[in-house]
Amino acid sequence: MNETTTYRMKGKVVLRRIGEDRLLVPVSGEAAHANSVFPVNETGEFLWSRLAEGRTLGAAAAGLAAAFEVEIESALAHARAFAAELMGMGLLEEGGE
Repeated sequence: MNETTTYRMKGKVVLRRIGEDRLLVPVSGEAAHANSVFPVNETGEFLWSRLAEGRTLGAAAAGLAAAFEVEIESALAHARAFAAELMGMGLLEEGGE
């Protein structure tokens, strides 16, 4: 998983906000069969919106660093971990390099 890796949504997943809560809700695909929702925080929402639309890991991390005023190395580490977590949940898959 490097900075040029792109991703795509696996199945169909919608982001819902309920008050202060942000939830990823799979509506089709393997993850939907578990009848689960996946809470994310503000940075998770930011990364999800970019990764699910096919931006590279590096571009998503650069946006995160700028938007949340964190070091790029920290943003990249967070983006890598978050992408791996989403892949493990069946919500995201690699789209190519």
